[in-house]
This record gives sequence, C-alpha cells and structure tokens, in this order.
Amino acid sequence: MPLTHVIVVMPNGVPVILDLHVHTNVGSYDSNLSPLELIHLGKASGLDGVVVTEHDRGWDRDLARQLTRESGFLILCGMEVSTDLGHILVYGLEEYVSGIIYADTLRQVVNQVDGVMFAAHPYRKAFANTDGRWDAPKPTLTVQEAADHTIVQLVDGLEVYNGATGERENALAVAVREHVGVRGIGGSDAHSEHGLGCCATAFERPVRNERELIEELRAGRFRAINRLQPPPPARP
Repeated sequence: MPLTHVIVVMPNGVPVILDLHVHTNVGSYDSNLSPLELIHLGKASGLDGVVVTEHDRGWDRDLARQLTRESGFLILCGMEVSTDLGHILVYGLEEYVSGIIYADTLRQVVNQVDGVMFAAHPYRKAFANTDGRWDAPKPTLTVQEAADHTIVQLVDGLEVYNGATGERENALAVAVREHVGVRGIGGSDAHSEHGLGCCATAFERPVRNERELIEELRAGRFRAINRLQPPPPARP
C-alpha cells in the first residue's frame, strides 16, 4: 500500500480524511487549542474529523459525541501514551491504566480492549542537530537499524507522517514502513491552530466511531497523506 501526499479519491469519490493525532487544552498541558477552535480550523482545513490524543489521559467521550452532533464534525477519542520505548498512539483505550508506561504492558492492555496502537513520530530526534556544520558527520542510522528498534515489533504500525517532525525523520519512518511491511498513518500532532490537518489519514470507508476507526486501521483500508510536501510536477 503506497503512501502519498496527495489526497486520495476513494471508490465512491469521497475520501474520509481524519487527523489521527491532535491535542487540545482540555487534556494536554502543552496545548492551547480549544475544542471549538479545533472544529472551526478542522473544517477550514478540509478535514472530516479528528482523533483527540491527549498525553496519558482519555478524552470525555460524551463531550466528543455532543460536539460532533452540534457541529457535524467528527471528534473521536484516542490517547498518546508515554512509554519506556517512546510515545505510542492508542485507539480503543478509554482511560489511563497503571503500568502502561512500559510498552510491553501497554501492548497487553490494548489487546484486552481490542484496540490498536501506532508508534508516534518514531524517529523524532533520530538525527543529531548539526546546526548546518559543513564538517558534520553523516547520519549513521540505517533503515535496518531503525527497523530493529523494539517498538517496531510491538505496534500495529507507525505514524509515518507527523506534522511536528522533520522531513528526514518522517522519510525514515516511511522507509522503515516499506522495509518491514507495517502500516503507516498520518497526523498533525497539532497543539495549536498551526498545522492542524497538515498530515492526516484518508480512509476508503466511512468512519463514524472509535470501533469503526479500529476496524479500518486493522483492515488497512487507508493511506497516510502529507500536505506539507509539494505536489509532484505534472507529467507532460
């Protein structure tokens, strides 16, 4: 399943585009994005909906359902869990569970709730900041070495397009996804009005709730999209 930065037109002609990685000021201390701003900006950016993934806590599902009904803009609930192996986006877990700071434990818990989990920005800071030095050493992390990271073996896939991560790190995630054969999603990682929807995921079928989201992610009926990249030149 190739990845693309172009919005994918599905068989019915209407892609379902969701930003799978968003933070709000309701549950993330480092976000200043309110739910109402999220809805307004999400619609303006061409999204059909978002998954709110606060840090280490669930979101109020009743509030999400109410906002969805009132706005016509889909809001689903997920979670970004901080683990000993890095941050992991979880879909299907409603509240934080003691012990999931360990990725092995998180995997067990996610299996118990019949959810799915994807490594968030898996190669952020994978390359040393060289500040443009001409004599800086070239990166030594190979695709195989990146693929050998334990987290890759635990998750259901990788966030290959993250709007708050550099192009080189995202490119490495894409390369690992292709090398290993896992699935890749896209999310903006927005914490403010800037960047919402810049990276997202286009689904082939309707997604109306968390269970349908999990089913579509598990089935692989989606593509990651990256709006940060310029479109390819038109063929003559």
